[in-house]
Amino acid sequence: MTVLSTGPIENNISGVTGTRPTQLVTIKIDNRNSTDVFNVLLLGYFLDGIRTLYVEELFNVLPNQVITKDYVANFDAFEFVFSTADTAAPEAQISVWGKDAEGELVTAHRLVSQELLGESLGITGVTGATGATGATGVTGATGVTGGTGVTGATGVTGATGATGATGVTGATGVTGATGVTGGTGVTGVTGATGVTGATGVTGVTGATGVTGATGVTGVTGATGATGGTGVTGATGATGDTGVTGATGATGATGATGATGVTGVTGVTGATGATGDTGATGATGATGVTGATGIPTSVNLIYVASSGGNNVSVINGDTNAIITTIPVGNEPQFIAVNSNTSLIYVTNFSDDTVSVIDGNTNLVVATIPVGVQPEGIGVNLNTNLIYVNNFSDNTVSVINGNTNTVTATIPVGTEPFGVGVNPITNLIYVTNVGDGTVSVINGSANTVVDTINVGAEPLGVAVNPINNRIYVANNGDNTVSVISGFSNTVIATIPVGTGPFGVGLNTNTNLVYVSNDSSNTVSVIDGSGNTVVTTILVGSAPSGVGANPLTNGVYVAIDTGSTVSVIDGNSNTVTATITVSTGPLGVGINP
Repeated sequence: MTVLSTGPIENNISGVTGTRPTQLVTIKIDNRNSTDVFNVLLLGYFLDGIRTLYVEELFNVLPNQVITKDYVANFDAFEFVFSTADTAAPEAQISVWGKDAEGELVTAHRLVSQELLGESLGITGVTGATGATGATGVTGATGVTGGTGVTGATGVTGATGATGATGVTGATGVTGATGVTGGTGVTGVTGATGVTGATGVTGVTGATGVTGATGVTGVTGATGATGGTGVTGATGATGDTGVTGATGATGATGATGATGVTGVTGVTGATGATGDTGATGATGATGVTGATGIPTSVNLIYVASSGGNNVSVINGDTNAIITTIPVGNEPQFIAVNSNTSLIYVTNFSDDTVSVIDGNTNLVVATIPVGVQPEGIGVNLNTNLIYVNNFSDNTVSVINGNTNTVTATIPVGTEPFGVGVNPITNLIYVTNVGDGTVSVINGSANTVVDTINVGAEPLGVAVNPINNRIYVANNGDNTVSVISGFSNTVIATIPVGTGPFGVGLNTNTNLVYVSNDSSNTVSVIDGSGNTVVTTILVGSAPSGVGANPLTNGVYVAIDTGSTVSVIDGNSNTVTATITVSTGPLGVGINP
């Protein structure tokens, strides 16, 4: 498996604009292969002291397809991680583009495939024999010319040639710059002042603005003898202005008299020219960023009831049953292909698989398989479905495009549960009768390893993010944790009595194990491989499914004909839904 990462990208608020440079991140993924499909798992984290997952999408990239997705990135820091199979890595071209609020590119936050940080995980197996060379594909369009390489080192100077004939004399060079000016000489004696020139003609007086209408002039009071200034009397109406005499010495200022009546307002003068715009005020503080949204969830839950010979379809938003679909005899377990909206159901007593169209809720095909089919799993990348045939110790491989069995693979004794890793294309089958897990290579349809686990292994779940596999051992009340890199058991976890089904939330890395004899669900922290809580549910819990987008967990209660709904945030039962008799398998279209 190959992992590419942008590394932590800093996106702090700018002191100039008051906003973060990157508001939106555009991801582009293209498949340069003209025949093969590959899968890319995208994980997005925002970094605020804690690395928090906020984007998780699994892309099925078709030949020559280009996928473009936009994600909110208004965080102080963020990181995107891409995982794909080693064989697909050379064909997967991935780029990350930061964009501001107007959708313009942020140069500092642009990364292309060659700039992404990468590492290859896992132990490389022995190289298989080289297959026959396929026919040469059509030549692709010529790529963009790469940048000019670094200039090589200068070679050794050759021997000096014979002196050539003297060339024509070149043109005269440009005159050199003027030299620095010498120091100033001593100032001479100032000459006599010349006769003052005649006064220049007075310039033309500018036009006088329109005078406002003058208020009515009051009668002029008699002028008293000028002495020391007495108290100023009330101001009389202003008389006609006499000729201005010589200005006398200013007397002491008297007390201000009462203000006279304001005269009539004169006609408004023409509006003056607009002044320069003042400096822009400081930008206000940025408001609190709203909560990040999550991808739209289909949130449909499918429950197979072996006693009712049907499948109940539940609306995960309302916990209401939308419809009940008749299928084969004694339906057991369910697998959902969210890419094609097709649901696959094993029918134990008539050796078939029913195919349901999730858009119409109708059975569109019935496929014969081996004897007494039990567990079922789907590879979203290859559109292949794997069915465990309990009584003939085989696995049937169904092509989802044609609904036909294309291979039958011998495995261990009494195969029961099946889990698929779409990134590594490995399939894990639990064998109840011999306490093992068979590992199938999905490319070759052969068993490449057999792993010893606990007694009577039943349910199995795969986490493609950390490549770990969890197996419920019904006979010794444990869960075996397998590393998909080494195909070895790395931990054994005690749980309740009679562990049966396993569900897994890849976003929270929590594993849910139903214990059919103690009527509980054990919750395992996948980081520490420890049970963090135990939840009491109904009688004889069996199949378990988890929706990573809503964090809802659904547990089939076999003897109670119900489904217990667990809130993954609080690990409490929040609802109980009545379905048909004997519910076993649970499938989820998130």
